[in-house]
Amino acid sequence: MKSFKFLGLGLVSALALSAAAPMANAADIYQGGQKDIPPGPVNYAPPITWAGFYIGANLGAAWDDSDIEIVDDATLIGGGHLGYNWQGARNLVVGVEGDVDFLDDVDYLASIRGRLGWAFGPTLAYATGGAAFIGFDDGVFGNDSDTGWVAGLGVEHKLRDRVSVGVEGLYYAFEDDFNNDANFWAARARLTYHLGGY
Repeated sequence: MKSFKFLGLGLVSALALSAAAPMANAADIYQGGQKDIPPGPVNYAPPITWAGFYIGANLGAAWDDSDIEIVDDATLIGGGHLGYNWQGARNLVVGVEGDVDFLDDVDYLASIRGRLGWAFGPTLAYATGGAAFIGFDDGVFGNDSDTGWVAGLGVEHKLRDRVSVGVEGLYYAFEDDFNNDANFWAARARLTYHLGGY
């Protein structure tokens, strides 16, 4: 009879120990004592992309480099721009951009340009070029307009996922009705909001 009691006590003790073990492990996990638990999912920041639509404003200066003085030695220039970029698996960025600017003695200055750039993470360096359009008061025949070309270089840097700042230098070339070159430079600072890729 005593042997049955000892056997019963042994079984009860074994059951109690086996029930206590999972509780001890749970306590270790709760207190951070369990070292072999794999970590949970890690949230990684999405890669920076230049793809998608964007819109922004620019402000700078223009100065004359022509036979006919279109602008003063240096005059304020400002306006807006919008465009779209494509970015492949690598860092190559291809885009198209249109802009309209205003300055003294010029009714409007607009362009439609292609852009070809290379992204270094949050920084984009690019070359740009295309058609340029100008409207101005020539002082002789009244309002006039002309078509030419524009080319330049620029760099942009993303401060946040959707906001970038940049600078660019552009050279505009026009030919007036008297076959005189009408050319000038422009340097602009840019603030751009990126709507994202679609």
